Amino acid sequence: MLLTCSHLLLASDDVPRIAAFFRDAFGVTATFENDMFVDFVLPSRFRVAFFKPVGASAASFRASADRAAAAFGVTVSDVEATYRTLAGMTHAGIELSGPPKAHPWGETSFLVTDPDGNRWEIAQAPSDDGMLVDR
Repeated sequence: MLLTCSHLLLASDDVPRIAAFFRDAFGVTATFENDMFVDFVLPSRFRVAFFKPVGASAASFRASADRAAAAFGVTVSDVEATYRTLAGMTHAGIELSGPPKAHPWGETSFLVTDPDGNRWEIAQAPSDDGMLVDR
């Protein structure tokens, strides 16, 4: 029986670069970090980790894989401030979809593509815990 979504694991050819992006973009600190693996534990206890595929893991993961089929959603406390932070990170090799947009289901969000090509939906929800409210 599935209990929860607990973590996201993404392959990267440059773990220090993607760790710096994630840390700078979201103001989080890694709980473990070296040149091959970095792990961020978010306040919700959800984990986001990046690793360099080598050895046996290289048979299943490719850091250069096409990432156009998905976007990872994260909720922030202030979507406008996060957008301004990311807009100022031009050195990081990121792309922004445009300023935050309000949606009829209650979220305000925008998209960012990180230096590895991963797409992230950055959202702010209309509740204190960052989750959508029941209608």
